[in-house]
Amino acid sequence: MPAIASDLCTQCMKCVKDCPSDAIEIGHWHINDSCIHCGHCVAVCPEQAVKPEFGDVLPVMNSGIDTLRYRNFTADLRSCRSYKDKAIPSDLLDDMITNMSRYPSASNKRTVQVTAVMDRTRIQELNDLTAKTLLKAIGVLTHPIISPFVNLISPQYGVKSLEAYKQKYTKRQETNPSQICHGAPLVLLFHGTKGKYSLAKDDALIWATYTTHYAHSAGLGSCFIGFIVKAMERSKGMRTAFGIPDTHQVFAALTVGYPKTKYLNEVSRKPPEYNII
Repeated sequence: MPAIASDLCTQCMKCVKDCPSDAIEIGHWHINDSCIHCGHCVAVCPEQAVKPEFGDVLPVMNSGIDTLRYRNFTADLRSCRSYKDKAIPSDLLDDMITNMSRYPSASNKRTVQVTAVMDRTRIQELNDLTAKTLLKAIGVLTHPIISPFVNLISPQYGVKSLEAYKQKYTKRQETNPSQICHGAPLVLLFHGTKGKYSLAKDDALIWATYTTHYAHSAGLGSCFIGFIVKAMERSKGMRTAFGIPDTHQVFAALTVGYPKTKYLNEVSRKPPEYNII
């Protein structure tokens, strides 16, 4: 819970007016249990009289980012599937993880945990277990006895496409043993508690997306790896092997590293359809 330093508070009431849950009792310098831990009271106080639960109060610095700079920054973001054989410095990784404390969340509970896989042997193990789990699933779906039912009940799976993908993957495996993790020196697993009303998945995807931006600003490339998420969802053994708690599910996985390729052109994409109501 944030705390109010009565000796610094001038009772300007800015925190009270901005509190979305009416949790602040100025005069008693107390924040009650209806607090949703959004941090607005800390952010709005001109005297830095409201202290956060963790860390220090720091003034916001002007980022210097306008819409044009942000547009150009996002236009340069691409999924990286080819990495240099170069380790990420530990201090850069620490900064990357620490900066997640600044990212928003869907619930304000901030229950998402991050597992960083940096050991090359473990990354290859993650790659191989993911491939094994998914190829096994494809094998079941494309079995001659089962595939007609799959086509009938779930035509979106595309049995012929799955079979072709399996054959192509197996062929490429001869020359590229890291088709899932792409030879990256770091894989980040974002995981949290499973549950009908949990927003951990939303938080994980928010943090993972912001992390791609942070990585890009540090000269790194990144890529969302949905195959790892799906494999972890299917395999309790995989979750156990990588220290994911029994009550957790992996909701996002990122490969991160120094990119081999420099892209020179912006790729135009179809903008989303939208309605104004």
